Amino acid sequence: MIRIEKVCKAYGNGEEKLEVLKDISLTVDAGEFITIIGPSGSGKSTLLHTVGGLEEISSGQIFLDNEPIHQLKDSQLAKIRLKKIGFIFQQFQLLSSATALENVMMPMLNFFGKKDTRKKAEKALTRVGLSHRMNHLPSKLSGGEQQRVAIARALVTNPKLILADEPTGNLDSTNGENIISLLERIHQEDGVTIVLITHDKEIAYRADRVIHFLDGKIVGEEVLKVR
Repeated sequence: MIRIEKVCKAYGNGEEKLEVLKDISLTVDAGEFITIIGPSGSGKSTLLHTVGGLEEISSGQIFLDNEPIHQLKDSQLAKIRLKKIGFIFQQFQLLSSATALENVMMPMLNFFGKKDTRKKAEKALTRVGLSHRMNHLPSKLSGGEQQRVAIARALVTNPKLILADEPTGNLDSTNGENIISLLERIHQEDGVTIVLITHDKEIAYRADRVIHFLDGKIVGEEVLKVR
């Protein structure tokens, strides 16, 4: 599903050049659930953003579903993100003036009819247990509910890949457990590939494989489940 070959990412030039990713190579199989764990500032989020086509790389290659996304234009990347990738972020990134339903509809509005979009969004919210909260604004939802809205938004286009950046980072232990359990269920039922960043070892070791990250490099990996 994902093939990363000798990827480097740097900001700035000359003496102010900051290397964030250093010669990263990694393969993620279709249907695999992997976690990436490491200290803050080690480059984990940057790696996820490059895989999702949100940031350009300085050198190397990234293939998503055998497509060389490092060579694509912004318009082409936008189509791939719509069709193949669902994003979940630590900060939820919901529009405060839009209801839960409207937030989930957002990714599809320019590509599907409004009626179909609404049906898909309602189905996604029902799946994450929020059928009774569809018309609530984010300010009227708990942190756990807001993150479930974000998961519904990630699922609504039936992606092959979910990229989750610290999805439990702003949640208490109970809501964090609920979110991880939901992602595990989605992985099992849909066979979707999940790449999840976390600093929580208990969460990390619930995946199929753990990638250890430090100072912009992969420093180790552990296979936890044989697929």
